Amino acid sequence: MTTVPGDPASLSACAATTAAVGRRLDALAQALGPEVAALGEGWPGRASVATRRRGGGLADAGAATADELVRVAGVLQDQASDLADLLARARAVEERAEAAGLVVRDERVVPAYGVRGEADAAAQRALTERATGLQAELDLVLAQHRRRRDFVLGVLRESTDRLAALSHGLRHG
Repeated sequence: MTTVPGDPASLSACAATTAAVGRRLDALAQALGPEVAALGEGWPGRASVATRRRGGGLADAGAATADELVRVAGVLQDQASDLADLLARARAVEERAEAAGLVVRDERVVPAYGVRGEADAAAQRALTERATGLQAELDLVLAQHRRRRDFVLGVLRESTDRLAALSHGLRHG
C-alpha cells in the first residue's frame, strides 16, 4: 500500500465523465434556447410568456450547470495529474528508504525489522541522518497531498452549493 492515498486513473476517468456530461448538457441547453423562443410565434398570452420564461430559465440553468461541470472536471483532472506525481515521489522515497535498510510505516521512515549488521555508532548515525532526510521529503509530499486534497474538496463543496442553488431556482423559480 502506498503512503499517498488515491487513484489518479479513477480520478481522471471521473474528470472525463464529468466533462462529457457537461458538454452534452451544454449542447442540449444551447438547442433548447431557440426552441423555447420559437414558442411565442402564433401563441400569444400569459401562458405563452410564462412558458417561454420558464423554458428560458431552464436553458440558462442548463448552460450554467454545464459550465460548472466542465470547470469541476478541469479541477479533477489537475488533481489526477498532481496525484500521479505525488505517488511517484512517495514511491521514490520508499524505494530509497528500502535501499538504505529503512521502511515507511504509518507515514514515518523507520529502520526495517531485523538485524542489520554489527553495532556501529557511525553506521547508526548515518542511518539516522538518512532516515531524517527521507522523512523530510516524505513529509513534504504528504503535506502537498493534504493541501491539494483540501483544495479539491473545497471546490467540490462550492460546486455542490452552486448546483443546489441552480436546482432550487428551477424548482421555485
